[in-house]
Amino acid sequence: MDLSKLKSFIVVAEELNFRKSAEILGMSQPPLTRLISSLEEELSTKLFERTTRQVHLTGAGIFLLKEGKEIIARAENLEREVRSIGKLKAGKLNIGFSTTSFLANLPQIIGEFQNRFPKLIFQLHQETRIRILKGLRSGQFDVCFMEGSVSEEGLESHSVHDEGLGVLVPKKHPLAKRKEIELRELKDETIILHPKKEAGKFYDTISQLFKQSDIKPKIYVKNDRESCPILVATGKGVSLTVLGAQNIAPSETQFVPIKRLYLPVSVFWSPENKNPLLRTFLSFVIESDSFKNKKAECLMDVMRL
Repeated sequence: MDLSKLKSFIVVAEELNFRKSAEILGMSQPPLTRLISSLEEELSTKLFERTTRQVHLTGAGIFLLKEGKEIIARAENLEREVRSIGKLKAGKLNIGFSTTSFLANLPQIIGEFQNRFPKLIFQLHQETRIRILKGLRSGQFDVCFMEGSVSEEGLESHSVHDEGLGVLVPKKHPLAKRKEIELRELKDETIILHPKKEAGKFYDTISQLFKQSDIKPKIYVKNDRESCPILVATGKGVSLTVLGAQNIAPSETQFVPIKRLYLPVSVFWSPENKNPLLRTFLSFVIESDSFKNKKAECLMDVMRL
């Protein structure tokens, strides 16, 4: 359907007067009448009931008026955004991210975007989940990347990557030689976790996952000065982590995937944020779903299994 025809139809539908509508559209009445007739023929339905005295919308006409106004509004908004992006020569975006999201292809996403917009400035902030959400609400961050989901009023999100979940074990550990393991094989291990105040829902989900799998492992909660990979390397326990962690893990450790489990990483933002660069960045990130590699069971959905 031609947008110019749709715009003309909306004027006639609101005025219910062909003569007046023609004046508004800057054309004579006969061409407008032919335009509406061609639109009705194109749609194979009558949009107006016409008499010598009155013009009324049909049911189809009423529906098209409502939907058509929304389509025109979206098209005009799209045009404004495209023009704005075309004029985008400089700008700054503050990005908050968790360690997990950084390991799960975040550098690749940002790198590809910067290649397209080399003059734009990115300021990256690695923070805990609590600080990321606080910074997003306060406007300190324009956009954030974190694992899992957030049920918080005023924030929107979109899943951008599903990262394989596994366990980091010492190089000499019996499981280190395996290509992949079942979760239940960790039942006798000491699991290294971040404090609950830092991990939030992830901590709860891990606990629930072990409970549903009838596993009661020993837990080692690290302190602020300790590093999970170093703790693993020194034999304090094993650490649940994502596939990307193997690229920075100590040589004394080995990453082993856990069958059928993945951790979703999402981008979060506030729809109230007016930074013109944000909309462009989000469009790029959301369209870059080639980063996805979904597996069988989402860790964050495990409580619904």
